Amino acid sequence: MPSAPPSSARHRHVGHLPSVILGVVILPLIISLHSCCAFAFSTHIIARSVIDSNLLNGHAKKCHQYPYNRKHYDPSDTILLGHNLDDSLDEQDEGGDGVISVTTQRTLPDVTPHEARNAWIDYHWKKGGGLPIAIFNDGVIEQSNIDGQYQVLERTILPILMKERLEYGKVSNANSLDLHYKVTEAGPFFSDLIPGSHSAVVTFDATTSGCVMTWNVTFPTTRWASLYETVTKWTVGTAATTIQEASSTPRLFSAKTTIDSSSISHPVDPVFARKECLDFVFAHGGGLPLLPPIPYGSFLEEGGGSARQNLLRIPPLITESVVDTNTSDGMAEFTYRLNDPAWWTFPFLVHTHIGRVRFTSTESSSLIIDWDVEIRPYKVAAPMVEKLVEMTVSTLLRNIRVRLSQANAVVVIKPPRGNTGGTSFGTIAKETWLGGVLDAHLSDTRSTMEQTISLFQPWDWGRSGTGDENDCVNFQWTDGHEVTS
Repeated sequence: MPSAPPSSARHRHVGHLPSVILGVVILPLIISLHSCCAFAFSTHIIARSVIDSNLLNGHAKKCHQYPYNRKHYDPSDTILLGHNLDDSLDEQDEGGDGVISVTTQRTLPDVTPHEARNAWIDYHWKKGGGLPIAIFNDGVIEQSNIDGQYQVLERTILPILMKERLEYGKVSNANSLDLHYKVTEAGPFFSDLIPGSHSAVVTFDATTSGCVMTWNVTFPTTRWASLYETVTKWTVGTAATTIQEASSTPRLFSAKTTIDSSSISHPVDPVFARKECLDFVFAHGGGLPLLPPIPYGSFLEEGGGSARQNLLRIPPLITESVVDTNTSDGMAEFTYRLNDPAWWTFPFLVHTHIGRVRFTSTESSSLIIDWDVEIRPYKVAAPMVEKLVEMTVSTLLRNIRVRLSQANAVVVIKPPRGNTGGTSFGTIAKETWLGGVLDAHLSDTRSTMEQTISLFQPWDWGRSGTGDENDCVNFQWTDGHEVTS
């Protein structure tokens, strides 16, 4: 972004400029640097562009562009920011840096081309493809031509303010589908791009075991070609990996606990148990050691009057929603999901997260609680995310167990065990994480060495931590579907 050079007087007094003025000067530079790093994902854009081979070889011949659908091609679509495409390409060719062309391919096992295309739209176009950006979806436009109906989606990428346009047909060959998109406005940070020339195409071709996704991006630039190529490879590769991970078989966490009829004064009805669980988790946070959640949305009829359909947990800025409830003879359940997880929900780095909590009564009047969670974590963060899910769900399940079987139970805070006096410092609800930890500590019969080691293993405080038969909550990890079909 050109600017007039400062005068010598300004140079002499720059050390005395107020810090706020320096901030105004430095901030745009930081934004520009961030925008360069975020650029490639703009290169994920898919429009079919054919550039004359003479241009690719460095000859100054006019470029003929064929847009993604010739049958409804509007020449004005290829003119951006008031520039003529052919003239811009000629200037670029004379000045110099050539055409960037990047192709990335991923295999998507057990996924049809239609499912893969939907995953691309959901996880890349609408959610940013796992890149550190935000997406503002401008809307959906229904159009038609002699080939039939097709959809047009438009979006704005933040913070670089680039606008893109995606088009795809509703009726296609089931064994081979494609997507096409283009940049309609490059934004204020990418003057090096030749207006109207950036294009890309993504194809999804069926195989015997799934499908193959091929992503090609082509665009000329007036300078910094090697930088743009490197960043494009990284961002397109990251987004392609996101699609691959988001459409893969999910990891399944299955946790279970049983409230035996002999341990309670009266049987617990599954519908009552679901109401208590929704009220406890979606209105009061479930006893987790976090700030109280912020419920919002409509009230849940099944939630006891205080639970709402959505909640926001801070930290880590996660929103959850109850998406379904179901009741049958001797069974009640609800299904929930994490909404739009992304980098800002760190450390819960997942592409998808959906869970189901089911309460079932047995013939002996016992109550079985099954909590199943399907997640598709970012591969780089999978071990950490799985441990977090394990800790969170098992803690919630233990807390719910206490709430249903030992209503209003508390743990008395007393001096160290060596003190035999009757002094106490207060009480803590046993249905919370801290209450569970203190209760387990007071009844802990392990050696001093084992207890000392346990201090450095907070994930197993108040429990065996293994989810085996010696724990009141049993759990395991597998691969597969349980909550979704």
